[in-house]
Amino acid sequence: MTNLQLQNLIIGDAARIVAAIATGAGWEVWMQVELTMQLRANQVQAAREVPYPPPNQAQVLDILAQDALGIYAIELKVESANNAGAAIMGGIDADLMKIAGYIPNPGTRWVVGLGYSNAALNAMQLFAANPHNNAIFAAGGAIGVLVVTV
Repeated sequence: MTNLQLQNLIIGDAARIVAAIATGAGWEVWMQVELTMQLRANQVQAAREVPYPPPNQAQVLDILAQDALGIYAIELKVESANNAGAAIMGGIDADLMKIAGYIPNPGTRWVVGLGYSNAALNAMQLFAANPHNNAIFAAGGAIGVLVVTV
């Protein structure tokens, strides 16, 4: 799986994601479950809330996935009432630091940001525009998806 395939998988589920956003707070856990189910439906093994390897076993990885091409550690950050607008970037930055501690490196490590407000979409697009951030951004179906490769 590539970062673009992951991004397209999420954007392809935009209608359900927008409906989940409309329910209010707490939809990040729903998104973890939804993404895990979407990965499995696309022949990618996936599990959520997997403990980090020692010495960081007190932390949990949002999603650990594997297909014939590799293993993928995924941290997920969604826009919510707690990190609305451009504030989502603080959560994404925290997840970037967190996943850097996912050692041994499983193959590919991604931080996925998902937003819906203009401020969040603009902030994620600006982040992806900097080539040093190793990120891609796309919007579709009223959501935006940032995938950062660590």
